[in-house]
Amino acid sequence: MLANPLSLQKYRNFLLCCILFLGQINFSQGQARFSAKAIAGLTASQIDGDASAGYHKVGLQGGLGVAARLKGKQSASIEFLFTQRGCRNQPQYFPYFSTTLNYVEVPLQWHYSDWLVAGEGNKSDWYRASFNAGVTYGRLLGYQDKFKDGYGISAALEDLNIHSVCLALGATIYMNRHLGWTFRYSRALNFLYKPGKQGTNYANSLYEHFLAIQLNYRI
Repeated sequence: MLANPLSLQKYRNFLLCCILFLGQINFSQGQARFSAKAIAGLTASQIDGDASAGYHKVGLQGGLGVAARLKGKQSASIEFLFTQRGCRNQPQYFPYFSTTLNYVEVPLQWHYSDWLVAGEGNKSDWYRASFNAGVTYGRLLGYQDKFKDGYGISAALEDLNIHSVCLALGATIYMNRHLGWTFRYSRALNFLYKPGKQGTNYANSLYEHFLAIQLNYRI
């Protein structure tokens, strides 16, 4: 079953604690080793098994992240995100369905950076490009079924798996020291729904994957 209002409050409190924690790391440990960033972006999602192909479902994504330098050009990061995934039919074809799945996500990633840019004055050097790989844990908070007509994955909604683990691959290009674009592909490692295990109202197994484009502001 999906999270109740008390659970939603619990995760809001958790995210607030994460925000305070990120701010504390950035200022108490110094920016030479740690950096924080704000994230805002869009997702394009698809669910295999929904009887429609293509990344037609557009959603929002936003949150905060913190990164720590490792050896050489390597670093590690953790993010705390609100992400909308889901599915939608091809807009020009019947039957019409559009389902939004709301997640809180925690991506853990390894980064390899390159294209060094020399800092001006007393500012440190920085890298213009980085490539990343990692895993994301997501918790399903709730959903919206736009048309409520029984098409799409409507029959499976009450029995969805609230836990999601995804493999994530991406790259970031910084336009300057602070502002950059991230492109990321995520693919689930577990099922969103599996007949017989989570329910019997829907015949197909459901499996998520999605694209994300993020605008990052790095402190």
